Amino acid sequence: RVGVRSYDVGRAMLRQNFAQAIDLIMTGRSYGIYHPGDDEVKAREIWKTSGGNAKATLDAFPKSSSTMVRERDLMKGLVRYGDPLEAIQCVPRNVRMFWIHSYQSYVWNIVATERIKLWGLHAKIGDLYEVSSFEQDGTKSDNINVVEEPDAVSIYQVVLPLPGYNMKYPSNEIGALYNKILENDGVNLNEKCNIHEATAKGSYRKLIQKASNLKWEKVCECTSEGEDPVIDAVQLSFELESGCYATMLLRELMLTTMAREGKISAP
Repeated sequence: RVGVRSYDVGRAMLRQNFAQAIDLIMTGRSYGIYHPGDDEVKAREIWKTSGGNAKATLDAFPKSSSTMVRERDLMKGLVRYGDPLEAIQCVPRNVRMFWIHSYQSYVWNIVATERIKLWGLHAKIGDLYEVSSFEQDGTKSDNINVVEEPDAVSIYQVVLPLPGYNMKYPSNEIGALYNKILENDGVNLNEKCNIHEATAKGSYRKLIQKASNLKWEKVCECTSEGEDPVIDAVQLSFELESGCYATMLLRELMLTTMAREGKISAP
């Protein structure tokens, strides 16, 4: 069974197809990686076979209120209001925004991957880059500019927009890729929508984030194999800017990458 991802829900919301968003949530995750109880399986099946009967589905929910919390909120909202949008608004705001942000990140990840494939770890004409400045009161402000002289811009300054309204996009092929993805998905983020559940505020993320104060030490070293010691564990400490994931840095440290094979090199 194919499971539903959070970005699928966010995409449906941004299309203002709230009935589809609810149906996706009620479809649930893949049983290959998630093993629900019999009551949950039954409730989802009733939703499917009843043509979306919220009352019947709600009656079949597991007794524990800590199970299927979001789905329970949605079904109660449908029973009470009968409107998909109002039902979604019964879910806590942070959860609703999480679905929207998931779609934004989904698009950003596709674009970032393609950007690296096209031009590697070097600034390119038409890219966007961030320049930080400080006001007299010490306040930091970040200005987004278009790359005109690639040799004068570090890859660590290059940013990609998290798609949303009032955002600047690259003027090269990457900007066109944003348009293609959003158009194919039937999503329009150019203007702010008066429905909070169907709009997305954008921001900028660095294409390449450098960790600072990276340190490591051996925690346990076992027997040697030839000249290389076999290390059971190491302890790492580092700092990342807000919005970065430590798990991604650890993945890059522990997995063989194109950079280690000499296919991509940082300046």
